[in-house]
Amino acid sequence: MIIGYAEIMWDLHRLRIWRAVVATGSVVAAAKSLNYTPATVSQHITTLQKVVGAPLYRRSGRGIEITELGKRLAEESADVFTGLGRLDSLIDSHRTVNRPRMRIAAFTSFNARLLPDIIGPVAGEHPDLRFDIQLNEPAKVRRSHCTVEVRNEVPQEGETSLPGMTRTVLFDDDYRVVVSKHHEYAGRSSVPFKDLENQRWVDYDLWSGPTSKVVDLACAAAGITPRTFAASEDEFAALALVAANLAITVLPGLSAAQLPHGLVAVDLTDPVPLRRVVMHVRDREAHLPHVRAFVTAAETVVADYLGR
Repeated sequence: MIIGYAEIMWDLHRLRIWRAVVATGSVVAAAKSLNYTPATVSQHITTLQKVVGAPLYRRSGRGIEITELGKRLAEESADVFTGLGRLDSLIDSHRTVNRPRMRIAAFTSFNARLLPDIIGPVAGEHPDLRFDIQLNEPAKVRRSHCTVEVRNEVPQEGETSLPGMTRTVLFDDDYRVVVSKHHEYAGRSSVPFKDLENQRWVDYDLWSGPTSKVVDLACAAAGITPRTFAASEDEFAALALVAANLAITVLPGLSAAQLPHGLVAVDLTDPVPLRRVVMHVRDREAHLPHVRAFVTAAETVVADYLGR
C-alpha cells in the first residue's frame, strides 16, 4: 500500500486527470475540459484506482459516483499542484524575464486558416518572441491583456470599439451553405437563401455570437425560419451529420475554406450573409517592432487570402 501511494504521488498527470473528473462530476465532462477522449480518461482513472488499491468511484447508471476516498484524494492533492504552479512560475519568470511575449485572441477559423501564415514571418524576424494564443469565442467576456484581438462583427450592428485599442477592418467574410456531395445543391453554383427553408439545419454556434447573428438576420431578410435538425458544440460532429446527408449548415467562407472530404460549399444569394472580421491592436504596444511586424504580416496574408 505504501509503494502504491508513492507511485501515485509521482504520477502527477494521472492525478491531475482525476481532479478534473471530481471537479466536473463525470468522465465525459472531464475529457472535454482536458481535450481528451472519454476512453482515455476512463483508462487513467481505472489505473489510478488499481494503484491506490481502494475504490475511488463506483459505476452509477451511465456515469460514476465518487467515493469519499476519491473526493479526499482530489482535495488533499490541491497543495501539490499549488506548489508545482509556484515552481513553474519561478522557472518561467527566469526564462522569460527578457523575452518578449505577444498575446493574441481570435476565433477558431482565423486561428486555423490565417494565423499560422501571419505568425511565420513574425517568428522569423523575432526568434525569441513567445506567442500566447487564446480563443475569444464563445467566451462570454473579452480576453484581457491581449496585444492583438481579432473579432467578428455583425455589420448591421455597427462598429465595436475596444478601450485602449485601435480597430482595423481586415475583410468581409460572406457565408456559404455546406452540403454533402450527394445533396441536390452540391452541383449548383449558387442557392437562393430562401431555398434553405425546407432543409434540415445543423447549428453549432450555441452561444448566439456574431457568427450566428449574421445567419439569423439573413433568415429574417429572406422571411424564413430554419428547421433545426441538430445543435452541437462540436464542429466536427456537426459537419459529420452534413457529410452523411442528414442536414445542411451555413458557414462563413473562412470556416468553409478547408472542408473535410465529402462536403461541398455552395454560394448563397438573396441575401448573402456577411460578417466583418476586424483586428484590434493595443495602442501602448503598437510601436513595438514585433507588433508592427504582426500587423504588416496580417495585412499581407489577408490580401493573399482575398486574392485566391
